[in-house]
Amino acid sequence: MNTVDITAEVLEAIWTFEEVGSCTVDNLKRRLNPEYVLDDALLSELERSGYVTIHNQQIGLTEKGIDNARPIIRRHRLAERLLTDILGMTPEETEESACEYEHVLAPGLTEAICTLLGHPRECPHGSAIPEGECCKRADVSIQSAVKTLSGMEVGDTVRISYIRSDDHVIINKLFSLGISSGKTIKLRQKFPTYVLQIDNSQVALEKNVAGCICGLKI
Repeated sequence: MNTVDITAEVLEAIWTFEEVGSCTVDNLKRRLNPEYVLDDALLSELERSGYVTIHNQQIGLTEKGIDNARPIIRRHRLAERLLTDILGMTPEETEESACEYEHVLAPGLTEAICTLLGHPRECPHGSAIPEGECCKRADVSIQSAVKTLSGMEVGDTVRISYIRSDDHVIINKLFSLGISSGKTIKLRQKFPTYVLQIDNSQVALEKNVAGCICGLKI
């Protein structure tokens, strides 16, 4: 692996640590060694290059580091969504392939994948996907394979890709009903309420709640 790839892995790892708190040099080394041979010389070079700051063993991304890490994180998490939503892999199966995709996806292809998937906000593991230019423009030039239930027909069988909502009450309600990423449901009714079949049970949902469910017709 060359220096550019190692730098990308370091920036990506720091980003993920900072999402849940902070990052220390020791934690970073444990995450990446021995695969990437992360030593003090490389960290010092990243600091001199303006990608990171290091103080009392705490390491963090600078603005330059964030700008370079963001597209890496975006490619990786969109690749995970592609593998789960379109190819039907489980979230646990996606990591190795997503790591490969993050290094080879060109910007135009990344935007096309994002549009195809309907501009998802989270990866299959629940981590935020950084917004791209296509999300800001709300591109619809490519027909999205992933749709909300309002775009499905009665009788369709749907594999849930993600729940699109910032309302934790709605999210918790759906989770309590067994409705989450990766589950398969059948749309039995759309009016006056949505009726979904999950395994051997049926549940009724208000239109606004059902509209938060995004999935792929199978």
